[in-house]
Amino acid sequence: MSYRVSMQEPTEASVQRIAIQQIEHAQAALRDREADPVTAIHALRQRCKKLRALLRLVRPALGEKRYRRENRRFRDLARRVAGNRDDQVLVETFEHLMSLHEAELDRRRYTAIRRKLVVRRDATLAGDDTPDWEGLASALSEAREAVADWTLAAQGYAAVSGGWSASYAQARDALGAARRLPSTATLHEWRKRVKYHRHQCELLRPLWPAAFKMRAQQAHRLSDLLGEDHDLAMLTIALDAEDMQRVDSARREALHELVERRREVLQGKAETLGRRLFAESPKALNKRVARYWKIARA
Repeated sequence: MSYRVSMQEPTEASVQRIAIQQIEHAQAALRDREADPVTAIHALRQRCKKLRALLRLVRPALGEKRYRRENRRFRDLARRVAGNRDDQVLVETFEHLMSLHEAELDRRRYTAIRRKLVVRRDATLAGDDTPDWEGLASALSEAREAVADWTLAAQGYAAVSGGWSASYAQARDALGAARRLPSTATLHEWRKRVKYHRHQCELLRPLWPAAFKMRAQQAHRLSDLLGEDHDLAMLTIALDAEDMQRVDSARREALHELVERRREVLQGKAETLGRRLFAESPKALNKRVARYWKIARA
């Protein structure tokens, strides 16, 4: 079975099954690391995000002490292979921005900037330490064994309602904070909350497959908009860094303007989509989803 709760098994059994599957997927990726270490790292990080979304969904029923322990476990696992993502995607971000404005600019004017970004990326990649693959494999084995102790104090919708409502409320609050002050920090925090909501929609998809599939897709779209905005914010910082000071200031300023124009579009789209996605109050959404669970169970 996939990354879904099941109406045909106890909720605790669903949670344990999903957790074990995600850990096993991560273990399989590590075993294939020789062929593609970058993919292995990406897979591990994605599985950890899904596991943390699962933990948040059942947080009250799992118990705060165990939740904190397991959440810290998967957070730390992901951090061990994080590297410096921002520097690594600078060239991709630059290339995408150029492609959006291909008809109106001469890319050759920005060759020097691209060259500096490539140097920064390559230096970051060369400086990254090789992951402790054996240590990661051992940590995943320990995590898998610990899942047997993931016991829930409630079953059915009672096991997930508190976590579902709290995660939704946090994403909704993060939207409000980003609207009041659309800084890089508040937008990035909103994106993290949106990702948790997206994964939880995937987990609850059996309640109403069409509705939760669409909601997960829209949350994915929203996180992509916010992700591109974050990458552009990092590009802005890179343009002002010391290694860029020898590049013609007029060309740097022109690129700054392109970045700001694109970020304005992205943030506008994200706000509109976010206000729709998080229009309901947590209480109203929780009541509605409780009815979906009851219908699906019947």
